[in-house]
Amino acid sequence: RSAPDLKGLTCLLSISCHHIPQIPPRAFQVQGPHEPLVAILGGEAELPCFFLPPQNVKNMEISWTRSLPSHVVHLYEDGRDKPEEAMEEYLGRTELVKNVMPKGIVVLRILNVQPSDNGQYRCAFKNGSFYSDAVIELKVAALGSHPQFHVEVTKSRQLRLECKSEGWFPQPKVQWRDSEETEIPAEFETHTQDKGGLFHVTTALLLREASQKNLTCSIWNPVLNQKKEEQLFTTGLSFSMCNPSTVASLIVLFTIACTVFSWTTY
Repeated sequence: RSAPDLKGLTCLLSISCHHIPQIPPRAFQVQGPHEPLVAILGGEAELPCFFLPPQNVKNMEISWTRSLPSHVVHLYEDGRDKPEEAMEEYLGRTELVKNVMPKGIVVLRILNVQPSDNGQYRCAFKNGSFYSDAVIELKVAALGSHPQFHVEVTKSRQLRLECKSEGWFPQPKVQWRDSEETEIPAEFETHTQDKGGLFHVTTALLLREASQKNLTCSIWNPVLNQKKEEQLFTTGLSFSMCNPSTVASLIVLFTIACTVFSWTTY
């Protein structure tokens, strides 16, 4: 009885092995909210990512970044958070909501939301050679202070009304209206941004006569769709019959009286 052809058998096994179909790891994709999320300045923001099909993601590498991969907001790897990999501005301000991870949901919580947190975030999952990510947009919003009036009468007996408000984000919309709810074009409008990223606004009107009985200065946040406004009454004033200092004093009294009965519209 002849010995088996080991060389031929090895070759046959090699060929057979090469033709065995390789089963790839389970494919997946990541999705996030389709609409931007809104967070209030100083509060908390929660950014969710959904793993499809749902499965436990505790053993995967999960990263949250900003515009560039190197701008790490939060990194989860080898079953633990790695805060040392995050940008300095996010140290101590992020955490993962881990109790929903077995369901394929990952939520990044950002604490003490700042104006600089506004923008896009990318959540990415890596499992072996497979990778998928999703982009989420976060809109930070803040309502500023109640509008304050500053009134003066020019040498040409014109009434100059300034309306100021501080602490808005993003840049607010400003509008003057008369008693008929008709918009009045401003003489000028300026917006400045402080070191913290908040906007301050100043707008002014120049009036020749006290013809507009009710003047309203309205500051509006386009993200929250909320506004703060103040009314000023100039009823009964005739600039031509008063000297500038008298008119200014009267306007201040009207302003104080109006402030007592002012309101904020939400």
